[in-house]
Amino acid sequence: WAAEDDIPFFYKDFDDVSAECMMLLDADYSNVRDAVRKAFPDREFKYMLDYLTLERVTHNSKHANIKDSFKNSEQLALIKTPTMKLDDGTYGLDTEGRFFTDDIPYGVLIARWVGQEFGVETPFIDEIIEWAGSMRGEHFLKDGKIDLDYCLKEVGKTGIPPAYGITDVKEILD
Repeated sequence: WAAEDDIPFFYKDFDDVSAECMMLLDADYSNVRDAVRKAFPDREFKYMLDYLTLERVTHNSKHANIKDSFKNSEQLALIKTPTMKLDDGTYGLDTEGRFFTDDIPYGVLIARWVGQEFGVETPFIDEIIEWAGSMRGEHFLKDGKIDLDYCLKEVGKTGIPPAYGITDVKEILD
């Protein structure tokens, strides 16, 4: 971005492309949740909900879709896109921001691991992991699977259960 005023708000400036991405991400998460429910039919998983349902439960919202939810959220409205000033005076994405350092290795990648354990394909999750990794020189996936050698070579690099010695999904549910 040429000037700081050009930087969009992270949520309030959500557009149709962003909403489509969130719907694809939520669909992957839903497929993982469905696999977990199927594998453990005796468990309730009361708060393992799709994005809009969880938002309605936790924030009493009445948004009709993800785009409206993000654009009109009082909690999210003031969050700017994480950027940094570049040498040429413009602004670019801050790849040291929480989205890259926390949300990917301690969120999306964990969902990917659970999906992988159940044989669930997660094409959009994979796309996000690959994109974010390319921005930071990280390679969490290899040959269509989580690269455990890469993910486990540094303590704290990711939050996937094998980083804590957990190799079975059942162990994270107890």
